[in-house]
Amino acid sequence: MIKLFPKKESKFNKKISLLVVSIFVLLFCCFIFAFFLFNAKTINTNEETIFVYEKESFQQLSDTLSAKNVIDKNSLSFQIFSLLLKLDKNIKVGCYAIESNTKIFKLVRSLRNGEQKPIKLTINSVRSAEDLAKKISQKLLVSEQEILDYYNTLGYKYNNQLFFDILPDTYEFYWNTSPKKIFNNLHNIAEQWWNKHNNELIKIGLSKQEVIILASIVQQETTKNDEKPIIAGVYINRLRKNMLLQADPTVKFAIGDFTIKRIRLEHLKFDSPFNTYLSKGLPPCPICLPDISSIEAVLNYTSHNYLYFCAKEDFSGYHNFATTLQEHNLNANKYHKALNFRNIK
Repeated sequence: MIKLFPKKESKFNKKISLLVVSIFVLLFCCFIFAFFLFNAKTINTNEETIFVYEKESFQQLSDTLSAKNVIDKNSLSFQIFSLLLKLDKNIKVGCYAIESNTKIFKLVRSLRNGEQKPIKLTINSVRSAEDLAKKISQKLLVSEQEILDYYNTLGYKYNNQLFFDILPDTYEFYWNTSPKKIFNNLHNIAEQWWNKHNNELIKIGLSKQEVIILASIVQQETTKNDEKPIIAGVYINRLRKNMLLQADPTVKFAIGDFTIKRIRLEHLKFDSPFNTYLSKGLPPCPICLPDISSIEAVLNYTSHNYLYFCAKEDFSGYHNFATTLQEHNLNANKYHKALNFRNIK
């Protein structure tokens, strides 16, 4: 059999073979590149937290990640995935937790989608709306002034009326949560708690607001949880007898000076609806944000005949209780002598 054009056929086959090999090598290289690209990971050995601010550029974000030792400077894998996922046009404000050895693809996707790490916000030991604003601004993106400005839109006569809708606890919020959403969430959680205690309110015959106000006074009177229900019982007895509450913490609140260690006659004359030595009944709103222990102390107050109490002269933090004014005066004299002995003014 005679072969036609043998030389041409040989060249064609070589070209086909070369093309096949080239394609195979190219595909193999692409596979290897894709394999390493999709398996590229961050270089941080511990979890790192980064904050992305409004109007932050892609370069600023890259610099932050590099400075936190999350990625190498000008990381190729980060640049490629950012380009593919259009991160530069979709940078989301927020707080992000980056675990060690996180895949770069997952990192870029999280940043683009705004998959934030919740911030733990503990609300306790708060005397005023200003205190609360400071606590929130120290943890979240909002400023104190933004929070106080939001207060003013709520129509409260007194800022501390806000404490009717908040419970002290540890909450989780996204870093860039707005003041409105913060307080809506706090209000909803508090409402759920109070709905579970509605029967207790009915039993003691007080409104939620009255319980919170009274609990705020109890909170300022003692740090001893075992004594709180007894003190709550004293104030409830006085309320039911239409007596002045004569609670020293309300005087400090009225004056606005919580450093006062010894209440004197001139303090008792301070004209304010919060001064329970002059104004009968409960103050207009809480004098602080009461702990759950103080609220529960009022809801489950101890039933007794005490109408008076005074700090013990041993400065233990506990109190002497009395049913009569004469007995109370004896206890008060012992405490005042102890104050004088220690030169506490």
